Amino acid sequence: MVRRAPTAAGGERASDGAGTSPGPLVLMLPGQGSQFGAMGAPLYDADPRFRRALDDFFDAFGAGAQRLRQVWRHGSPRELEQGAFAQPLLFGIGYAAGRVWLEDLKGADVTLIGHSVGELAAATLAGVFDLELAGALLKERARLLEEAPRGGMIACRATEAEVQEHLDAMGGRAVVAAENADNQCVVSCAEEDLPDTVRGLGARGVPCMRAAAAEPFHSPLLAPAALEFEEFLARRERELSPAKSPMVSAYSARRVSDRDAEPARFWTHQMAEKVFFWKAIVSNCSSSMHTFVEIGPGTALSMAVRRLPSVRDGGSEVVTTMPRHRREAEQWNSVRREVVELFS
Repeated sequence: MVRRAPTAAGGERASDGAGTSPGPLVLMLPGQGSQFGAMGAPLYDADPRFRRALDDFFDAFGAGAQRLRQVWRHGSPRELEQGAFAQPLLFGIGYAAGRVWLEDLKGADVTLIGHSVGELAAATLAGVFDLELAGALLKERARLLEEAPRGGMIACRATEAEVQEHLDAMGGRAVVAAENADNQCVVSCAEEDLPDTVRGLGARGVPCMRAAAAEPFHSPLLAPAALEFEEFLARRERELSPAKSPMVSAYSARRVSDRDAEPARFWTHQMAEKVFFWKAIVSNCSSSMHTFVEIGPGTALSMAVRRLPSVRDGGSEVVTTMPRHRREAEQWNSVRREVVELFS
């Protein structure tokens, strides 16, 4: 059986046991709110394959990539909250990590799932977009976010039904933007409504905190941007391909068809509509033992899947991987090698 052992980074790593199959492997890519300064930089400096893949993305992004690099390495927390920077960087880091993992896991039973912009990274790794198109998409998405209404997101530790009831009582100016676990959801609203929403939820006994976002993601406030995003991708819809690797969508909560490419709307309107991460995981990845590996920055998705009964019962396992410090880069390689060995 796969056993948990703490890493220096505070996550969990897999360690080999006595011959029990680890079950299907799920690689998870996070979205807005998981970013942090210089995320992935230790891997960029230490791992040639990661560096090459991230450089390939910056090249595909084109004009503006140098500014992205500066914000990535040296940006202020305020800059890193802005979707125009955070979204392409989260994509790039997730994509580069995924390239390394998938290269090592050839032939293994691997499913990809991404949260918000992480879904675009998962789709690129699955072959829906080539990297040139993905770079153009992230560049356009960044442009649209620069012009989008200001706002933010609030992470809540409560059920969606509980939070929705409180939001309705508060006048309904904020919306539930994502259900990440059975007791974790995210609220989105305009900038002017953020203070009152945080205070109102707190006064009603809902533990909550601001997420690192400067836009009201997954709310109707971004619907105009999503429509313009759809029009952009629709002009290149012929370049979309069917997913070549198994992928679960947190937008539709179902597996992405391996026969037909999804239409442009599928990949563009999720920025303005609710994320169904919990439903997607429960519906597609909870009927048997799985190993969940968060390959992008942060631990948000790992914390969510730890709520699964199969994880609580000790059958499924959770592994977090992204180092924050240079000294942990070799540990990333060690954890990856250990997981790859289990699935070889």
